[in-house]
Amino acid sequence: MLPIHFAPLQGYTDFVYRNFHEKIFGGVDYYYTPFIRLEQGELRKKDLKEILPENDLTKNLVPQVIVKDIYELDTLVSVISGMGYGHIDINMGCPFPMQVKKGRGAGLLPKTDLVREICDFINAKTNLDFSIKMRLGSENADECMQLLPVLNSTRQKHIAVHPRIAKQQYKGELNIDQFQAFLDASRNPVVFNGELKSVDDIEKISKAYPSLAGIMIGRGLLMRPSLASEYKNCSLLNDDELLCCIMKLHDGVFAHYAESLQGDSHLLMKMKTFWEYLEEVIGHKRYKLIKKAVNVAKYNAALQL
Repeated sequence: MLPIHFAPLQGYTDFVYRNFHEKIFGGVDYYYTPFIRLEQGELRKKDLKEILPENDLTKNLVPQVIVKDIYELDTLVSVISGMGYGHIDINMGCPFPMQVKKGRGAGLLPKTDLVREICDFINAKTNLDFSIKMRLGSENADECMQLLPVLNSTRQKHIAVHPRIAKQQYKGELNIDQFQAFLDASRNPVVFNGELKSVDDIEKISKAYPSLAGIMIGRGLLMRPSLASEYKNCSLLNDDELLCCIMKLHDGVFAHYAESLQGDSHLLMKMKTFWEYLEEVIGHKRYKLIKKAVNVAKYNAALQL
């Protein structure tokens, strides 16, 4: 079976969610932090929480960084490696316009010279493992092929590829032909990322690309948190079992934030996010009541439907 990588999603897969997900569902081989970045030259406090060793209860956590230049990369790598992490993921795939315009995420893909600097940096850090998460391109899907000679010149644990360009965001068809061309020409292990929402999806991709080094899933695991364990165990949860486990996951996350956040509004803002990918599991009526809840009492009443 292929290793399962849980792709990070800003606002969803923080350390609290990751810890309870592994405890209740499992099946994930590698968890990733939402991207860590500098703000006004310093590491953000919210990002620091994500990589503090005492906050991580998972077996394999990979800090992911998003950068616009070598200075930012060097600064972040120094901090993260100083905490004892030996594997760092570089985000070259984030499609959010705010990050792309600043030259971060997928905004790096057209900049061959800068990517070459990053690869030289990676090669120089012989005591660390690096991986890259990327798209086929920012403006067009040919950018990944133009970068391949540079990427092939460096040692990487893997390259996770989402077969879209940044302008597509998360919509439109996957460019499978371009992904195949990249996979065939890559000298580094390749992980497939994109539109995997069921065990059947994972198995189809695994069979279609037998040389894959792994599978990366983001939204699919938020929609069905059991997906990785179901794939690993070759057994699906029924609807009642799935909902029971999701409620255990929710209760763990809720209890943590009930202690650490002040007031109903902050707590509800955080917990409503938890359900955004789970409407199909809990039903439209319950989902709507959760979203409309104005206090914790109404929120809890909606959960009991």
